Amino acid sequence: MATQEVELKELVRPSHRLTLTFRAAITLAVMAFVIALAALLIAIQVRALHWATKEAASAYMDATSAKASGRLQTEITAIASLVRVLATSASVAKSNEGTEIGPAIALFKTALQELPQIDSICAGFENGALLEVRRTSDLNEEQRKRLRATPHADIVINSIRPGPGGALPLRRIFEDRQGNDVGQLDLWKYGYDARKRLWYHDTMKADRSLVSLPYLSSSIGAPVITISAPLRGKVPGVVAADLKLDTFSDFVQTQRPGKRGIVLIFDSTGSLIAHPDFAQLVTSAMTHPSQPQLPNIKEISSGVAAAVLRGAHGREYYDGNIRDDQGNDYLFMLAKFPLGEPYSASILLLGAQGDFAQDIRRLQFTGLTLATIAGAAFIPAVWIFGSRMSLSLKALTAEAVELQNLAEPTPKPVVSRIREIHELGSAMSLAQRAIWSFAHFVPRKLVQGVIDNSIATELGGVREEITVIFTDVRDFTTIAESADPDTLMHQMSRYFSVLTEAFLAEGGTIDKFIGDAMMVFWNAPNPQLDHVERACRAALVARSACEKLNSHFETEGLKPFFTRFGIHVGEAVVGNLGSTERMNYTALGNTVNLAARLEGLNKQFGTAILVSEGVYLRVRHCFLFRPIESVIAKGMTKATRIFELIGAAT
Repeated sequence: MATQEVELKELVRPSHRLTLTFRAAITLAVMAFVIALAALLIAIQVRALHWATKEAASAYMDATSAKASGRLQTEITAIASLVRVLATSASVAKSNEGTEIGPAIALFKTALQELPQIDSICAGFENGALLEVRRTSDLNEEQRKRLRATPHADIVINSIRPGPGGALPLRRIFEDRQGNDVGQLDLWKYGYDARKRLWYHDTMKADRSLVSLPYLSSSIGAPVITISAPLRGKVPGVVAADLKLDTFSDFVQTQRPGKRGIVLIFDSTGSLIAHPDFAQLVTSAMTHPSQPQLPNIKEISSGVAAAVLRGAHGREYYDGNIRDDQGNDYLFMLAKFPLGEPYSASILLLGAQGDFAQDIRRLQFTGLTLATIAGAAFIPAVWIFGSRMSLSLKALTAEAVELQNLAEPTPKPVVSRIREIHELGSAMSLAQRAIWSFAHFVPRKLVQGVIDNSIATELGGVREEITVIFTDVRDFTTIAESADPDTLMHQMSRYFSVLTEAFLAEGGTIDKFIGDAMMVFWNAPNPQLDHVERACRAALVARSACEKLNSHFETEGLKPFFTRFGIHVGEAVVGNLGSTERMNYTALGNTVNLAARLEGLNKQFGTAILVSEGVYLRVRHCFLFRPIESVIAKGMTKATRIFELIGAAT
């Protein structure tokens, strides 16, 4: 050890050639870099101004386009997923005689809480019945008046039950935030027939989920998009949810490119979705002589926006420069994006170049001023900085010497405000701990690397709930007796590689290989909330992978390996087993034993994957099982219900 320490000190000792101290070297290097950088910035300042202006504006418009269209698409996608789930719910599709207190209403309320962007959710049925839950807390006073909402109403429940002679009376119940009734309204001649609405008619005709074009809602007079899906249950009908667009236009305008920037969004028919004066345009549209409808992009007939639209000629993407009547230069971008099958929308962004050039000139002037001041103060600052770094490096060198002796780690690592030095200090401390810990598992002279110290070095364990899988190859003894040992070893390696890949993909901890068998468990050493589901999914993937591998074995003239699996969940003692010189991280207990017994029971019942009742109860919602029977496993005293894992639930 003394010889190693002398050799290390010789390595870090400076040679006789000319050298600089760290403080002097870093000071000269930083100052040279600052001077060169300042000269370069001055040389390219004029040429970079125009390029920077255009790039900044283009980047800003790209970001604005992505943010605006992305938000709309994200909200539509989220609502569409929810609507498809609701359309398959038995609470909604089991009957067309729903009431204001039925399970469908509670489900709709929960959905409104989960997705605040939804304005209302309804279910329309083939007989004309309707159930609707609408949020009123986000409506303005005019919209609340249209609904005749009471002052403290937070939720409105609308129900239509067909009466004699085809009458469609409406009952409207108002509830506050606590779910208490705060008002009721009965409209005997309301006349709203969901079956005559496009969202109902088109969805029933297409028999799939649809996204409507934007339109003005008849009940609240606000622009909305309806996402709908056909019911999949006992009664025909449609589930639909409305996304309000009045606040979306306000959001889009806050993202406009520059102070004089403009953002317009319109659908494939030209109906406006976002406009700087969107609220005013909608108010005007409500007084349309025939029927209320959204303002159209065709109504914009002058200005730079109209000029860009005329030059686009229907292209999906169009960008460039344009000048208005006052001589101001604008950058523009027109891009199409999917709104929801089968429709699309377009976004038009206009940004005045002067808005971006002014900011860049100001930033350049400020930057050059600060660079001059910083350059004057750099020499003493860098000298002090180098001194502190030098102290940290010396401390790290001293720890490197101690590392050669496998010394006990120091209580605190070397710290620094420089990230790289701080990380080096942490890495050095980790290396000391790793080598110190690793020396407990193998002889000290054989230590050649480090570990991360995530598993304790003391013998013993703790009680943890884990999910355990045991695997085995059917008739392996017979296969081994007739196989060439070298060929069998190679075949087993390929087989275990396939299983290992499947188990590791689901985060399993491979405990050991026992001949042709494997033991794998989940939820240790790291917790996994879905460990039972992971284990079942891994077993199914492993089974499929083994079937593919067996086809290769048979092609090569090798005996196929038919794998059997046993899965059980329960408490076990997890920790280090062995001696102070050699340890193994494993699990012990009845849970492990029962998993092994379940694997063996496959032979009795002619199955491939057997699970315990505990596993079945945990994941029966997402996997398909076949009940077998109650058995008393070998070595056990209590009967256990067992199930065959068939596959994932569709």
